[in-house]
Amino acid sequence: MALEGNLKDFSLADMFRLLASGRKTGTLYLERPDAQGKVCFKKGRVFFASSNWHRESLGRRLVKAGVISEKQLRQALGLQKIQKKEKADRRLGQILVDEGYLDAKVLESFIQEQIHDTLFDLFRWDEGQLRFEADEACEEEDIGISVSVENIIMEASRRLELWGRIRQKIPSLDTEFVMASAPGDKSMEIHLKPREWMLLCYLHGGRSVRELVELTGYNDFETAKILYGMYAAGLIERIGVDVESVAE
Repeated sequence: MALEGNLKDFSLADMFRLLASGRKTGTLYLERPDAQGKVCFKKGRVFFASSNWHRESLGRRLVKAGVISEKQLRQALGLQKIQKKEKADRRLGQILVDEGYLDAKVLESFIQEQIHDTLFDLFRWDEGQLRFEADEACEEEDIGISVSVENIIMEASRRLELWGRIRQKIPSLDTEFVMASAPGDKSMEIHLKPREWMLLCYLHGGRSVRELVELTGYNDFETAKILYGMYAAGLIERIGVDVESVAE
């Protein structure tokens, strides 16, 4: 029998703790009228999560982020398929590392960050239905790397605290920014990363947070966090009047 609940009565953190303490294996489904998500557990640890923001497989995300090439992913998946016939149990992540396509620490860091990004989206839900299907397989997504529930909850709490501060300056996805006409003194000390440069270039002439999300493919948290930093440094200015907040 599936374990079911509602986020109004049973928080996502509580559900995670319950599954972790019982070392459960299976898939947790989340659903609300405008969004869906799922989280895959193995022995109480999370190894995959998807939401409206992140629906691609982990292998596809690695390619999209430029961590591995399309050819390397195809070769690794081919090796995995051959091994399944031989009843070998190497996960995709181990194959990628063994074949020298990427370093184990790089892979682990990337996957953990992707899981945290997706789960932060889900932790911001204040309503929705929860359903855990015990022993439901999610094998195609398991590349052999998982994250503890304790770390997930700690990271989600940290991000939620930062999100609260960001929303004081960026209350809506429709908040608009433009390059500052006269950057402040603080901007002289700023060294922008590639992602920050991209956003700054898009702001020539002004754009909303929502438009930047659509243009870059970054999620709303990552986009707003970068804008928040550039706004504090005086590199960009807010234009117009903030409209009604959008709860994400």
